[in-house]
Amino acid sequence: MTRLRRAAVWAVLWVALVGHGPERTPSREIVRLQGHRSAGAAADAGGATALVVSALGTDHPFAVSDLRTFGFAEQTNDDTVGQKVVLQGSRELLSRFANARPEQTVTILAERRSGSSDLFLLALDLCPPH
Repeated sequence: MTRLRRAAVWAVLWVALVGHGPERTPSREIVRLQGHRSAGAAADAGGATALVVSALGTDHPFAVSDLRTFGFAEQTNDDTVGQKVVLQGSRELLSRFANARPEQTVTILAERRSGSSDLFLLALDLCPPH
């Protein structure tokens, strides 16, 4: 009988340890950035946040007026995007961003892997379009 109890205790401990692993964090999230390509000083106007966006190997100053993140798992404490991000995507979308004029509002929808500064471009909108 003691062997059976000992085995039962070990089984309960094993289930408790294996069943309650570390907290889940999102492995990826959708990021929506909206703002204007700017020359550094323009980021100070209107409460925008300065950010550097790298596209096609070139750094572009970007004034973010709206930033939203949408996770695919439990909420994390890190819902911010760093001071510099790297856009990854098709050459067509990347060149549209790189050629955007300062007066155009740029909206970026991208996927970000947790802990990474790379944004994988899903959609890019320029307003006005031309």
